[in-house]
Amino acid sequence: MLLYSDFSLKDSNTFNLAAKAEYYFEIAERQDLESFIRKRRYFEMPRIILGNGSNIVFSKDFKGVVLKNLLSGIEVLQDDDNQAVVKVSSGEDFDKFVDFCVKKHYFGLENLSGIPGTIGASAVQSIGAYGADVKNYIQEVEYYDFADYSFKTIKGEDCKFGYRDSIFKNDLKDNAFVTSVTFKLEKKFVPILDYDYLRQRLSEFQILTPNIVRRVILAIRSERIPDFRQFGNAGSFFKNPELTKAAAEKLKAQFPELKAYEQENGKVKLAAGQLIDLCGFKKTEEGAKVGVAKNNALIMLNLGNATGKDILAYAKKIEKTVKEKFGIKLEPEVVIC
Repeated sequence: MLLYSDFSLKDSNTFNLAAKAEYYFEIAERQDLESFIRKRRYFEMPRIILGNGSNIVFSKDFKGVVLKNLLSGIEVLQDDDNQAVVKVSSGEDFDKFVDFCVKKHYFGLENLSGIPGTIGASAVQSIGAYGADVKNYIQEVEYYDFADYSFKTIKGEDCKFGYRDSIFKNDLKDNAFVTSVTFKLEKKFVPILDYDYLRQRLSEFQILTPNIVRRVILAIRSERIPDFRQFGNAGSFFKNPELTKAAAEKLKAQFPELKAYEQENGKVKLAAGQLIDLCGFKKTEEGAKVGVAKNNALIMLNLGNATGKDILAYAKKIEKTVKEKFGIKLEPEVVIC
């Protein structure tokens, strides 16, 4: 296990923010977690787990230990005519795994193509996009429990998955290091076409294949989300707010142009990006360090040399304006350190 001190995190976060970790451990093998436990001085410090750094804002240098997840490996546990079960180490890149699945004819995750995080983050964050949710394909999650120094396995149905939420962000917060995620995938391809814009883009194809779905989604994402190497960003900065049906109807009566989507839980989800857009945030001031993407106001951008404090100040400005105009409090989707 490798340990570094005063370690630069600029290349370890997609916002491209300059920050340093007081200490930085690379976790490349499962036993590295047990080695970390034995180093009591570091174990007792504040800590965060870092995957691809695609969902985090460093507002300052991190005083404590950053655990960099480098666990790798993919193991096919079952592959028959109907289903495939695949165990994936948590440090693996999620999109590369989706590509692996499409090529192996394991279906279900293709709508989640292009999401830049790790396998572990997919479970912690309960990711979803274009009508698909990763929670529907997670069979179980293995994690190391820092509270009692042991590896444990939890069934997918016990992970308390919600909208960008899971047991790992609540009950197990700060005590769990996800080491692997096991997925149950289908061998029969049934395209998920619940998302209107995706359905429109796919309508030009007479026959749909998983590879076509993946290619189209990657194209959509490239149109809507700037390359973080050019303009640092962490994808969607805010969660889409959910309202009661009565509250949503009242708001739509005042703002008929609002997009609203009824949810299985009886609530109505609004598009946070549209709320931000209607507040005028796509007009970037000259010389500004922070702005939002022209094609998607939900994507906050580092326009050049912004600090974490600059990003958060701009986020607060957006939150305040949306609250004043629509009476809705936006909640960040990103992790703020």
